[in-house]
Amino acid sequence: MEKFNEAGSLLARPIKEVLSGLEDVIKCQTFEIRLRSNRPIMLFGLYGSGFIKKDSGFCKNYASECIICSPEELKESFNRICGYSIHAHQSSINDGFVTMKGGHRAGVVGTAVCDSNGKTVSIKDVSSMNIRIAREIKGCAEPIAQAIFQGDAESLIIAGPPSSGKTTVLRDLVRILAGGTKKYPYKVSVIDEREELASMYGSILGNDLGINCDILNSYPKSEAVLLAVRTMSPDIIALDEVGSAEEINAIEQAVNTGVKFILTVHASDFDEIVTRPQIEQLINTYSFDKVCLLSGEKACTVKSIYDSKEIRDEIYRRRCNAGFSEPL
Repeated sequence: MEKFNEAGSLLARPIKEVLSGLEDVIKCQTFEIRLRSNRPIMLFGLYGSGFIKKDSGFCKNYASECIICSPEELKESFNRICGYSIHAHQSSINDGFVTMKGGHRAGVVGTAVCDSNGKTVSIKDVSSMNIRIAREIKGCAEPIAQAIFQGDAESLIIAGPPSSGKTTVLRDLVRILAGGTKKYPYKVSVIDEREELASMYGSILGNDLGINCDILNSYPKSEAVLLAVRTMSPDIIALDEVGSAEEINAIEQAVNTGVKFILTVHASDFDEIVTRPQIEQLINTYSFDKVCLLSGEKACTVKSIYDSKEIRDEIYRRRCNAGFSEPL
């Protein structure tokens, strides 16, 4: 509830007041606030989706009395999220997001302004924002820690569909492993390119990531991975939403030094795990020990844990069935 109120407080005053008046149970279960110009405010959470009526609060179905986000309110919310300094956030805005105080993230879209090479240099006339509420759920990663990290550090891929809690689980797993205890004595370097994991405010952590943790804040992941290896001698490097070829290449270089990785990727089920090229490339480094699949039905819940050999064998079986005989 506190995280919901924190995210809502950064929006235009009329929207802030509407959100603050919602029932506590709705606040606790909400993970997205969507604002669209001249369209109703929408909420998404454990309850599915819903709207806000002028007098009666949250409702599941759209009606004419649902509260509309005006263009002025959307613009003011955008300015407030940026601290009235859009220029300072221009780089991330061009990538489609703004990181808010507290670790919340606003997805931003509008009209792109491109240079002569077709590269986006700014966005004007913002038409939609999706505020994703950062959540700390301490203990949600305990089943993973107990199942996988009982001895030497291991490398782990956390997979799951959108809104399955991958970032939340990764954050809590880092907190556990970097706790400085005899059971979990690991040095962990966190690559926090989008400022969601640690929620740094200056040099102060906004989220609890344990006492034996170092944060590489806002660095590009591909650059930060190798920097962490050179400078912080980590046992484990943690990073969120791995996908690009540059990031995977950096990980491939780093695993040769003996460092372990915990990272997240998008995959809705076992079939997507064994068919995603990025996951196949990671598995083929022979450095990842386990793949943890989160449930798409209940956030931050483990659905299955697979041994990497099981994933590798299934990828090879499918390649053979498709007529490819090259070994992995």
